[in-house]
Amino acid sequence: MTASPFDDIRALASSPPAAGAAPALVQSDRLAEISSWLTAWTGKTPPAVNRPVVALYAGARQGVGPRGYARDRLEAVASGGATVCRLAGAQGAGLEAFDLAVDRPTPNAVDKAAMSEKECAATMAFGMEALAKQPDLLIPGVIAAETDMIASCVALALFGGEASDWTDAPDLVVAAVERAREEGGLGDPLQVLRQLGGRETAAVAGAILAARVQTIPVLLDGYAACAAAAVLYKIDPGLLDHCIAAHAGAAKGHARLLAAIDKPPLLALDIVDEEGVGGALALALVKLACEAR
Repeated sequence: MTASPFDDIRALASSPPAAGAAPALVQSDRLAEISSWLTAWTGKTPPAVNRPVVALYAGARQGVGPRGYARDRLEAVASGGATVCRLAGAQGAGLEAFDLAVDRPTPNAVDKAAMSEKECAATMAFGMEALAKQPDLLIPGVIAAETDMIASCVALALFGGEASDWTDAPDLVVAAVERAREEGGLGDPLQVLRQLGGRETAAVAGAILAARVQTIPVLLDGYAACAAAAVLYKIDPGLLDHCIAAHAGAAKGHARLLAAIDKPPLLALDIVDEEGVGGALALALVKLACEAR
């Protein structure tokens, strides 16, 4: 049998370690649940978050959004001018931004698969580099134009329904998903990812998977990051046991996707921005939960 570039990814996903023992809940409120979740995945009693990291993955797609959008946003993060920079700083969180060849955009999924299997698997592996700094909580996010289109394509392919359930631009989403279906690319969640998700989505999926293997808790950020998580959920729902959804944003399908992967959000602020903004805001609540144990 010919080896697949996805074989190593599937091997990592096949037998992830279990969480540690979670303390019994004295009271059944959300703060207590967060505290118990942190203890189970970090092994810290009492729970604490000392080294949170916001990891942002930047990608671009041909003909999607303004030319140079991702490069401009990367420069805003690098200069400290992006909203997430201030929010992460206020929470004492590290902030890393990864350039996934934004000057060499992937194909528009309406026309062609976003990546080959080899490129998708390699990009997932690259996404795992966010764990190199050994965070005790990871917030993976996306820098890309029109992230709701990317996310809604993945969501529709994974969970079905009507395109209008997931997006305000259903015609483009249907065209992308139908093109992938005709190529036989929707029978495997990893094929959905490589057909319809950009490099940034693949990298986030890799980071979430690596965090699962290393039992590091994850706060899921915006619609695109949750779409990356949904790929892992469709492989095995247990691959998201270490995740909590930070927020339900303004994108049409975001709340619906969170329901599909059984991750009720901590916040519902109708945040438009991706780029780790919702995750950094929810980090404040997670830290408070450590004090309210």
